[in-house]
Amino acid sequence: MTIRVYGIPNCDTVKKARAWLTEAGVDYAFHDYKRDGADPETLAQWTRSVGWEALLNAPEPRSASSTTPTASISTRRRRSR
Repeated sequence: MTIRVYGIPNCDTVKKARAWLTEAGVDYAFHDYKRDGADPETLAQWTRSVGWEALLNAPEPRSASSTTPTASISTRRRRSR
């Protein structure tokens, strides 16, 4: 069985995952988002399954007063609901 790994090749986490899979002898196919893009239906399915925050790797802010861009964006989203 071949698994499909999605990501961008220059991401350190993706590099580590691919190295581990190779070392473990796991047969996988790599889908490069930069080169191949993303299928809208697959993204919609994943969003329904795990939510867009998990897909974008967007952590929740530590506090509402945080000034990091991610925190500011998350805080604005909560306020606008």
